[in-house]
Amino acid sequence: MARVNILKRVTTAEGWRNIALRRDARKRIKSSVGSGRYIIEWREDGRRQRQAPGITPAEAVEAQKQKRLELEARMSGLKIEEPIDTEAAISLNSAIAEFIKDIRTFRKPLTTQKYDHIWGLFSEHVAPKSDPRAVTADDIKAFLAWRKSKGFDPGTTLYTDRLILHNFFNRFNFRNPVKDAPRLTKFRKHPIACTEEDLKKFFAACDPWDKAFFALTLATGLRRGELQTLHWADLDLARGRVHVRAKPQDDFLPKDWEQRTVPFSQEVADIPRKRPRVANCPLVFPSPKSHLNYRYLHDRCKQIAKKTGLDEKEWHLHKFRDTAATRWLRAGIDVRTVQSWLGHESLATTQKYLEPSQETQEQLDKMKLPI
Repeated sequence: MARVNILKRVTTAEGWRNIALRRDARKRIKSSVGSGRYIIEWREDGRRQRQAPGITPAEAVEAQKQKRLELEARMSGLKIEEPIDTEAAISLNSAIAEFIKDIRTFRKPLTTQKYDHIWGLFSEHVAPKSDPRAVTADDIKAFLAWRKSKGFDPGTTLYTDRLILHNFFNRFNFRNPVKDAPRLTKFRKHPIACTEEDLKKFFAACDPWDKAFFALTLATGLRRGELQTLHWADLDLARGRVHVRAKPQDDFLPKDWEQRTVPFSQEVADIPRKRPRVANCPLVFPSPKSHLNYRYLHDRCKQIAKKTGLDEKEWHLHKFRDTAATRWLRAGIDVRTVQSWLGHESLATTQKYLEPSQETQEQLDKMKLPI
């Protein structure tokens, strides 16, 4: 007989744990166990699998019997479809809403927007399926293939899409179809800095507001969320410093919870100093209509690039961060200092901006092969 265990998910002082159910002398589940979140567990091809069957012991026992029959049928060479219990159906949209609620609680707004966007697309893609347990590995592969057809990078964007889907099915202890979909290799493209010529074209098309914003962005390498929630109190224009700090009132935390200070020149400090402040608004760069519109700054970057004849697809806020890091390192600032200014947890992340110096290339050119 195929082995399928029943576990109950309970809260302990150390967090959530899965425990075996209490049974009587005849190995029957005690009626005092009560309702809760149950899990059935079995092994398939040497890998542990789990499924959430319901909230009562009876539902768990019934799911255990069904899974045993299914596993024994497979061992006998029979192929059967896993049925969905319509009476205990789980709404895909409801599960997504609960999942996004958790993400909103523990992640940043931009991350929540990403999760919300991907799950909105996926729920439409798998329609008319409305139960997450009905989603198959083929559905996952078809969705990722569709995203790839739209031009998204398999090594970055689609890797993140797959991770978002994977986290959802693990969150509810459903049978995870993402595990059966091909893994995507994660890689990062080498950052490309803006050329001086392109930067001059870009700034020539900036109005005073744009010039102040993009000058500070280029000089400090701040991330979009850090710029969007930047307060005047964070700017020390007299000393040429910007402080990246948590803003609970704006629902903002620095990445990796790392608060830091980044210096900039007095030339840069003079630009925002000349800008009038928006009345009753602490933000340095508030968006029109909505003070915290996370798309506005990104879209403004592309609008200016398009206006100057630059390739708008290649221009985004993070490119200014890449350029800031590259300019610092080319100026001879040590990599550890640049790591601190960028707020990188790992030195390896900063080192991707390093390029061979011109002197090194000249030395290599002088080395002749012994032929």
